[in-house]
Amino acid sequence: MKLCVKGNGQCSQPLSSKKFFDIQVCLALYSRKIKMEINVIKLVDNDPVPLNGKEQISKYEPEKDASMTLANSIGKRAFLIFACLMTLLVSILPLQAEDQITAEAKTSETKQEKISSIESEQAGVLGMARYYAKRYNGRRTSSGAIYDPKKLTAAHPTLPLGTRVKVVNLANNHSVIVTVNDRCRKYRTPFIDLSRKAAHQLDFLRQAKARVRIIPLK
Repeated sequence: MKLCVKGNGQCSQPLSSKKFFDIQVCLALYSRKIKMEINVIKLVDNDPVPLNGKEQISKYEPEKDASMTLANSIGKRAFLIFACLMTLLVSILPLQAEDQITAEAKTSETKQEKISSIESEQAGVLGMARYYAKRYNGRRTSSGAIYDPKKLTAAHPTLPLGTRVKVVNLANNHSVIVTVNDRCRKYRTPFIDLSRKAAHQLDFLRQAKARVRIIPLK
């Protein structure tokens, strides 16, 4: 038999089967013995106290002493049962504490990942962005796909093909996420060549170029 202690919606490590079985046996045996001894006390107490005769009184006194002895024995058994219950409780509490610590650690890790992601986005790389000229419409890109000005794609000199990149226009704080599927010439400053749709979302079609923050996404 296994006992699981639940904490934060998850089942913890099962208690030792032998330890839990020993506690069960202990409780069952003492409960049964206490019931038997209570019945014996009732039988003794139901015997009427003799009104006359020294011999009858002397007979009753040992029975009364036996009744008191049994009552004391029951008290000891009750104490042992209480001790068994406390042992079980002491075994359970550390498991509950361990579950709580594990849940808090997972929550802390999740928060740290979010903070790292935000810091990574805030960093990025400052550079320039332009967009494809109309003469490239329908041409095959370095990835083999056909360039479509209505799709959110980009050309980059070094980033792996298929990388998703967030581009932020520093002039108006507009942003767009594009997929790198082509190559372009490498410049001294970081550079990215965007599709017309991406340039439209960043609102720099009239200017033809813009200062941007280039943030590769995982």
